[in-house]
Amino acid sequence: MLKLLIIDDEEDIRTILTYNLSKLNIEIETATDGLMGLEKIRSFKPDIIILDIMMSGKDGIDLCRDIRSNKLDSFVLMLSASGDDYTKIKAYEAGCDDFANKPINIQLLTKKIDAIKNRLENKRPTNKIFSPQAETSNEIKINNDISIDLDSYLVDVKGEKHELPKKQFALLVMLAKNPNKVLTREKIYEQIWGDTIVSERTIDVHITRIRNKLKIDCIKSVKGVGYKINL
Repeated sequence: MLKLLIIDDEEDIRTILTYNLSKLNIEIETATDGLMGLEKIRSFKPDIIILDIMMSGKDGIDLCRDIRSNKLDSFVLMLSASGDDYTKIKAYEAGCDDFANKPINIQLLTKKIDAIKNRLENKRPTNKIFSPQAETSNEIKINNDISIDLDSYLVDVKGEKHELPKKQFALLVMLAKNPNKVLTREKIYEQIWGDTIVSERTIDVHITRIRNKLKIDCIKSVKGVGYKINL
């Protein structure tokens, strides 16, 4: 049974979500703030986290950064009463996988969580891009300066090792496996995010973060189509 953790300082939200999402046959625990949420994440080890952005003490953005910096692979869906693009971009930059607005449309959110649950339980082969068995080599060389180690999840740029969040690493691997080939936005969304509903700018944000982190210029945008890696 998959595990879901709800981190929200509003008791009504925790109660409503627990009542409705428990019908999906998911084990659920709750936390009332970010610090309690961190403790529950370590002990409960949730597969899915529903995380409110606006909380006292450690807010959802900071907590999401902590989750990703500790290489935790939980699916993170963030909640916020602010649905502006800036808030969403900050959430995605922090490492969240999906976003939902408050007041919550409980029917829509239940469908989202059900889709995520089904995808985690029945992972499609196309998403298993990190499996060593699927690779003849556990290293992908982009060029003489850049290589990707699929075992350690590290990117080597001119001898310097870099770590990337899960989605950014998956996106870089996908591009590197298709050198000089333009990958459409639709194909990228399908393979990296699956059925998850994300912002139109999600890919752009992730590409920008990869470029800035690695200080590379081989990832090229093709206007109106998608992205490619030039060799």
